Amino acid sequence: MKLKITILGSGTSTGVPIIGCPCPVCTSSDPRNKRLRSSLAIQILDGDCAGENIVIDTTPDFRTQMLRAQITRLSRVLYTHTHADHLHGFDDLRAFSFWQDDPVKCYLKDWDLKEITHRFSYAFTNTGYQGARPKATLIAINEQPFQLNCSLSIDPLFLPHGKAISTGFRIGSFAYVTDFQSFVDGQFTQKLLKWKNKLTTMIASGVHHRQHPSHSSIPETLEMFNRLNVKRGIITHISHEIDHQHESRQLHQSRELAYDMMSFDIEVNCDDEC
Repeated sequence: MKLKITILGSGTSTGVPIIGCPCPVCTSSDPRNKRLRSSLAIQILDGDCAGENIVIDTTPDFRTQMLRAQITRLSRVLYTHTHADHLHGFDDLRAFSFWQDDPVKCYLKDWDLKEITHRFSYAFTNTGYQGARPKATLIAINEQPFQLNCSLSIDPLFLPHGKAISTGFRIGSFAYVTDFQSFVDGQFTQKLLKWKNKLTTMIASGVHHRQHPSHSSIPETLEMFNRLNVKRGIITHISHEIDHQHESRQLHQSRELAYDMMSFDIEVNCDDEC
């Protein structure tokens, strides 16, 4: 099965540029330094679900991201967690109901499901709200692989993110993980090692070079790529401390920085746990 991967946003929770910031990256003319909040689109290019679109997270920039990627129909959303920069575009799912009958299926941890129904209660209960509401079916997941109705299997992994838990997703030899602490040491290193030698391409967050209490740094993410034997490692969720051109010169040729609308195709083998 062939998939098209598009990085819809590669920035941190503030986006880049940050409002009011005069730093060299925020004022840069390089389009690769213009970063919407982190999100990903997966388009199925062939097979029984050819043409379907899957998105990971609905950021506050979700409307802009959908327009820019020209995504007019959406079948599923995979949620990493419910922090505002990954969730608060949820209301814009309602636009898809203008053009498609089926609700968008949203896959998320049980406690994230409860959080969404609380924050966006008007979408799920009769609150008297008269406007259009998102049509979404919430589906609770655990750390067991689950299969979509198109021979595509998703392998989720719960990851530490400060006092929260974020979900990473693997599809065959491709994985996307964002908003996690370092895997260099600790019990979660052992969990992630189940993916060792299975990943051709991995997109993972690395905010900057300094240590962070709830996010992996760029050096830690690079170490993770190496420990998992990832062939192509792409760093996303990048802060305004990182200039794309300068940082890219420092990276090994198999390691790269993400940028908004970066796109590539991958093959996943559905006969081998895709």
